[in-house]
Amino acid sequence: MTNQKKLIIFTRYPEPGTTKTRLIGALGVNGAAELHRQMAERVVDVARELKASIGIAIEIRFVGGDDSKMRQWLGNDIEYAGQIGLDLGERMDNAFKAGFHQGCDRIVVVGSDCPELTADILNEAFQALDHHPVVLGPASDGGYYLVGLKQRLSNIFQDIPWGTENVLEETRKVLSSLEVSCALLKRLSDVDTPEDLQIWESAQKARISHNNSLSIIIPALNESAHIQGAVQSARKGFPLEVIVVDGGSSDATVQIASEAGATVIQAPHGRAVQMNAGAGISRGTHLLFLHADTRVPDGYPVHIRRILNGSAAGGAFRFGIAQPFAGRGLVEWMTNFRARHLQMPYGDQAIFIRRQDFIEMGGYKPMPIMEDYDFIRRLRRKGRIVIADAAVLTSGRRWLELGAFRTTLINQLVISGYHCDVALEKLAKFYRNTNN
Repeated sequence: MTNQKKLIIFTRYPEPGTTKTRLIGALGVNGAAELHRQMAERVVDVARELKASIGIAIEIRFVGGDDSKMRQWLGNDIEYAGQIGLDLGERMDNAFKAGFHQGCDRIVVVGSDCPELTADILNEAFQALDHHPVVLGPASDGGYYLVGLKQRLSNIFQDIPWGTENVLEETRKVLSSLEVSCALLKRLSDVDTPEDLQIWESAQKARISHNNSLSIIIPALNESAHIQGAVQSARKGFPLEVIVVDGGSSDATVQIASEAGATVIQAPHGRAVQMNAGAGISRGTHLLFLHADTRVPDGYPVHIRRILNGSAAGGAFRFGIAQPFAGRGLVEWMTNFRARHLQMPYGDQAIFIRRQDFIEMGGYKPMPIMEDYDFIRRLRRKGRIVIADAAVLTSGRRWLELGAFRTTLINQLVISGYHCDVALEKLAKFYRNTNN
């Protein structure tokens, strides 16, 4: 690893009674832990936003819990390591030591209790390290919310009165004695006391506004085995809404989706009709169409915002299959090659588009099959389709039941029939019969 920027987030597993203890009197044991959980998730979301723009590595240094619990909480696209040391200074020094040993040349460490932190501020910190060996982000309580180095400086973490209003001042004195220049970022506020809670409330409003442009639409029919996972993976990105459009399920799909936190509506059976119905009641300015057996990647809204805030007409995610089977790697490679180089992603790659463009296109044509293929061909006429650098995971049930060769052959026969103007009803019947 060379010439790599790394962001290290210091946090704690949100176990009630061990986190934000100064807020327990105001929020209760569970409320304080919940606040800590939400603040940590916000910082990770900001980190992912920066990663999507400048390609940093992200590491979580944690106390409490374990690696498995941390991954289940914050996702698998992040490095994890426990904090090592007797006090905060020693723990930070050890984190920097490990990062530089890995080959990183610029490392920034932040905590998880500064809700005013943004991707732009983090980017400014890394840019400051181009001209200074140290960067500090002053906190309003006299400490600092961020420290960045481009080489290890153990002295700045020794004999500092951690937890007092003199942390920043004493650190700057050490830097001055070492004749080391330091860049200072804008002053921000941590959330440590009941008086600080208004800072968090303001940040939450801004965060909701940041993500409320996204509506997730999931068509479903008898998907009780998969719908909970789809809804939960979507909700982890804090979208404005998750809408499940049921096409007349005879199993528990509707109940499970509702209990998982989705808005559930009914529509006539047919994926195109169901997706149009969901889009019709949605409120977001960006729409993501997600199959019920597909899981979006951690931090997926960052990719959607980056692509749709640019010049692209729409986008989708890289394709991945959840379960192993013979030929899985080849299927994934072929699908991703087609999607990226021919700009032809399919529906199981989670297609996303601006709401206004969807309306102008007339939505999905009410076709019994090939609705996503037709939609993407029309979308390409509006502009470029970008594939996000993150993969969805879709169920491998068809490949496991039919085998990679047969499944691929059936798909290609349907596409060929479509281009040869075979009646769509016949293609849909052929597809259903060959998949039974």
